[in-house]
Amino acid sequence: MTYLLNKACTLTEPSLPSSNAYSPSRVYLHWISAAVILWATFSGFGVALLAPDDRFRVWVESFNPQLTSVFIPVFMWRAWLAVKADSKASSQTLQERLARWAHTAIYLTVTGVLITGVLMMTHPVEMLDLFELPQLVHSTTALRRLHEVHHVLCALLAGLVAVHVLAVVQHQVLGRSVLGRMWAK
Repeated sequence: MTYLLNKACTLTEPSLPSSNAYSPSRVYLHWISAAVILWATFSGFGVALLAPDDRFRVWVESFNPQLTSVFIPVFMWRAWLAVKADSKASSQTLQERLARWAHTAIYLTVTGVLITGVLMMTHPVEMLDLFELPQLVHSTTALRRLHEVHHVLCALLAGLVAVHVLAVVQHQVLGRSVLGRMWAK
């Protein structure tokens, strides 16, 4: 299995001309992740303002677990590529170390959000009408606690994403664009 994963990485992670560039795989996975995380964050917090029986809220609460469950392997692939790339890189400056810490915090928080999201399901989730994800935890107390932890992690992730976006804006304003590295060539 390790051999196959290393081969897959070799196929998707060609050597890059610049040490600051990201592979096309990492770029696409970044933007897929951004879209899923932003949608789930805004829709998740947004529907909390609606009545529990509101049609849009019911739809979001049905759709988001499916979307984020499909996202789990995508995120795992992205995290694996990032870990592999980080093992080759060596950050020297304080700013590079802070950026690495911030990215690590985002990855860990997303992992926590996804895990608690799956564990806090209060009923089986029908996945795209293909199969059913079972409810894994049945204790009311444990479900309530998972729900609380999930919401705290979602709020933390929203804050980390905001800091991430502000850092990108700061780099742009100071003339040190990092966005160029995040577009597929």
